[in-house]
Amino acid sequence: MDKENNVVLFPGLKTRLEQEGMKELQEKNYAEAIQKFEQLLDYGYRQPEILTGRLICLMELGKHEEAEEMSLQLLEAKDKDYLQYLHIHLTLLFQLGRYEEVVEMLDEVYELETIPVPLRTSFDQLQKVSRKMAEDKYQTAADQLIHNFEKARTNQDVSAQWQLIQKCHLLDLSPHVQKMEAYLLDEESDPVVQTAVLEWFIKQEIEFPVSIHKMKETITVIPENLQLVDKSEGMERVLQHLHLLEQQNPSLFDLVYKLLYRYTYVKYPIIPDENESLTLAAALQKLAGSYLQIEQPPVSDEEAQQIASMMEEIITFEAKYLTVAEE
Repeated sequence: MDKENNVVLFPGLKTRLEQEGMKELQEKNYAEAIQKFEQLLDYGYRQPEILTGRLICLMELGKHEEAEEMSLQLLEAKDKDYLQYLHIHLTLLFQLGRYEEVVEMLDEVYELETIPVPLRTSFDQLQKVSRKMAEDKYQTAADQLIHNFEKARTNQDVSAQWQLIQKCHLLDLSPHVQKMEAYLLDEESDPVVQTAVLEWFIKQEIEFPVSIHKMKETITVIPENLQLVDKSEGMERVLQHLHLLEQQNPSLFDLVYKLLYRYTYVKYPIIPDENESLTLAAALQKLAGSYLQIEQPPVSDEEAQQIASMMEEIITFEAKYLTVAEE
């Protein structure tokens, strides 16, 4: 706002503009008030009351981006009026519904600054309200997502179901636990979406047993004790048989890894035992090799039959995964 000139306002004019600006501000005539403050700033007058007056006008006029840019500049200066500017900045964030930022910023400020008691009390209250608003905001988001999930189930839109559950992963599961447990046990549920739901349980570190009906099996797990699919015991077990491939042919290994991930995702939390892992590793390598036209070492007739059967299952599960969770 500052002009590069040598013009100086007469003291009386400066005082009059400042008084008129404050009067317009008090009467909520923000458009008129900001004109007065900007005139003063144009002539290099940067007293805190002028800066904060313009900042408040920007906020009230709905010029949020400009207000945030200005308040951040004032905060960066770290001058004696820092806490005053911080209060206004936090108020702006609160008005914009950016409650998480209010909480995080105050956490950082408390670590670095000593806040006078009256202002600390005000900040504590703002942080408390912001934390509650953030929780309510997240819960409202989760409620809406689950409502949309139920609609997608009614419409048998499994791709939409999967996408909606992915969006839920960072939201609080507790209000929807029973509904999601019922989904995991429903024979009509899609196995890919079931895994997305289970990963939600895992990310929320659910400590109690949860039962899943999948692939005509019912299995009970404690989500807190499980890893996400890409770090799961089943994945690691198969990858142990493929560690040389990663060094010898990285391109082939990358394709094998994708095939393994998709296969595991559809079946999870059902994982292969040691013998199945060996067959699965061989089938993955043979299938990926055929895609890339790479010859694979010969095997016995019995092994070839087992590998062929496993390859069919891999192809079926990959198609199922890509139909629901298209990448």
